[in-house]
Amino acid sequence: MNIIETAKKYPSTHFNGHGRKQSKSRIKTKKKLINMDKNTIFSNKIFNEDCIVTMERMINEGFKVDSILTSPPYNMTSRKGGHSDTGRYDVYKDWKTEEEYIDWMVTIFNNFDKILNTNRAVLFNFSYSIENPSLPYKLVVELEKRTPFKVIDTIIWKKKSGLPFPANNHRLSRIYEFVFVFTRKDEMNTYENRRKVSSVSKKTGQKYYEVSYNFVEAPNNDGKCELNQATFSSVLCRQLMEIYVKDGWTVYDPFMGSGTTAYACKSCGINYVGSEISTKQCEYAKERLNIR
Repeated sequence: MNIIETAKKYPSTHFNGHGRKQSKSRIKTKKKLINMDKNTIFSNKIFNEDCIVTMERMINEGFKVDSILTSPPYNMTSRKGGHSDTGRYDVYKDWKTEEEYIDWMVTIFNNFDKILNTNRAVLFNFSYSIENPSLPYKLVVELEKRTPFKVIDTIIWKKKSGLPFPANNHRLSRIYEFVFVFTRKDEMNTYENRRKVSSVSKKTGQKYYEVSYNFVEAPNNDGKCELNQATFSSVLCRQLMEIYVKDGWTVYDPFMGSGTTAYACKSCGINYVGSEISTKQCEYAKERLNIR
């Protein structure tokens, strides 16, 4: 009896390449070992490379994450004398044309789709420059058009101190930034955050959840260093994870910078994966996290 005939005779039994039976428990053990190996490669590590490279390796290895929490460069540095200026970063030149920047983010989000588990969210902190205050809105529109994702919530992050415009009489000082919460378009009705059920209707069985408002107060920068003058807020990260990230999940930050997202994850017992192109910032982040 060949392997096809054997499989027909025992349809609920798994076989190896030699037609021999394999128990379900053995198959489960193999899958666990494979998953453990993937976790060993990626979990709780910061990779000194472009995020596209990291995500391609995740895709090839079949590694998935449960949340993406990031604060990318905002494309805010002014162009001086026709040349790009690295501005607040030691490696990355924070100046692209609007079209280049949006195309870059579309590519990144299409990779997010390949590494993010189902019914999960992308938590995307973003702001704008004086020269282009409409960029966040244009970016969201293009991401919704050209990727599988759609904004399900917009959170306003009120910072302790703002961006003053003392020499400008027609702009208010800005003290907030956006956190756009994206889910896949086909998961908008199945995705759920961590809010707890506060009551259940006895008549209909309708669940009612604790109220959480889309307004968060958190200090600006922690882990600020000479290499990066625009670091993320670990307090903000923790507040977002309380709403959107469950225990045992893995969070990916494709723009890890000085390690703030990883620092927040570690303090909450959450696994993390990070990418960062700056070697110096990677070293600083690992020192901050006591990683060798």
